[in-house]
Amino acid sequence: MTIHLWDIRRTQQAYESGETSAEEVTRWFLERIRRYDPDLGAFVAVNEHAVEEARRIDEARKRGDAVGPLAGIVVAIKDLLDTAGLRTGYGGWHFRDHVPSADATVVRRLKAAGAIVIGKTNLHEYAYGTTTENPHYGTSRNPWDRGRIAGGSSGGSAVAVAAGLCCAAIGTDTGGSIRIPAAVCGHVGLKPTYGRVSKAGVFPLASSLDHVGPMTRTVADAALLLQVMAGPDPADPTTATVPVPEYDPTPASGEVRVGVPRQFFFEQCNPAVRDVVRTTLERLQALGFRVVEVDIPDIDQVPAMQQATIASEALAVHEERLRETPERFGEDVRTRLASGTEIRGVDYVRAQAFRQGFRAKVMEILSQVDVIATPTTPITATPIGAAYTEVEGRSVHVRGHLTRYTNPWNLSGLPAITLPCGLTPDGLPVGLQLVGPAWGERKLLRVAARVEEITPWQPVAPAYRGI
Repeated sequence: MTIHLWDIRRTQQAYESGETSAEEVTRWFLERIRRYDPDLGAFVAVNEHAVEEARRIDEARKRGDAVGPLAGIVVAIKDLLDTAGLRTGYGGWHFRDHVPSADATVVRRLKAAGAIVIGKTNLHEYAYGTTTENPHYGTSRNPWDRGRIAGGSSGGSAVAVAAGLCCAAIGTDTGGSIRIPAAVCGHVGLKPTYGRVSKAGVFPLASSLDHVGPMTRTVADAALLLQVMAGPDPADPTTATVPVPEYDPTPASGEVRVGVPRQFFFEQCNPAVRDVVRTTLERLQALGFRVVEVDIPDIDQVPAMQQATIASEALAVHEERLRETPERFGEDVRTRLASGTEIRGVDYVRAQAFRQGFRAKVMEILSQVDVIATPTTPITATPIGAAYTEVEGRSVHVRGHLTRYTNPWNLSGLPAITLPCGLTPDGLPVGLQLVGPAWGERKLLRVAARVEEITPWQPVAPAYRGI
């Protein structure tokens, strides 16, 4: 069998038919983690009780008991989310021995649905970076080329999915931290609308920008996980009471209107990335999608407004630790945190006023098109250790450039999904980003499923497709 290539639906069918069991699937993934993860750095902790939990699910099935919609589905959890009894370090030195007494709401909901948590995945220190080169827990390596970054900050989760070490994973996204690693590792990553998924039990980076979402092999898998994760939570006052619809992963039918920005999103872009995305858009148009150019007002102001917000809020989280034990931070994160001291109160207030207006203007555009489409990142995975890379003859900072196309949708709080759309000539994945209206995940997922349907892809990297 090639269990690690199955999507969630295929795994569920195998359980229902008796082809395999949750215990066998869990042992399969544990063996793959043992074999491959020493060279990949996806995991920082493995759940020693996973097989026992899987066995209980199998026994419940045999008895004919009702089981949850994710019964026996093996998931990996970013080490930013609390897991009861399983060490959770948040990617930093200060919490290296921390063992939570309770699960984050998302983890609790996944477990209640029958999911098996296989372990905790590596991340950029305190989620404040885009490469997952972590000075405390090691570097996560891209399964498509182990000499290149996995993206971040949810790099370990992306590697776990792309190397076939779990069925799916959970990440967080403050400036692109789900979509960036999913794009450069070649699979699906969804950032829901702000307030759709609880952040209770998730260590904050910048609370007003933080999102939690699924990282999966397929769009249908993302829909299944979101269905379980979504909904209001009294423990998180930022969650909304907006009703949660059924996330039907059926590909959208009829004409789909795709808005493609005229400015910003194809500028300062690696030509190979631009070519793959443009070719994908042309293919969609040839198959009946209506592709129209749109203008995104004030998009050039987003980077500064995002920076004012994230730098201020991140410093508020870490100010005491930065003052008392600055040497315990990695150099890059310490520098970013210190930059928060340069943001004036008036700058932060202006950024919040801007984001409300920006969101309203984008929502107006989304009343005229179904989705907005852009590249997910302007560059592909860069070599590990490279702080700069060249784009069209210009040297750019890797971290800042990776977030260039994803930041706007954190600032606006709108849902965005990345899905793989092809490879560059040097064999690296390229992501297509689709953005939808607030609370419009159902439409976004259906459009993404239609794009996926006509863009065949194998999300497990070639070197890890075999047993």
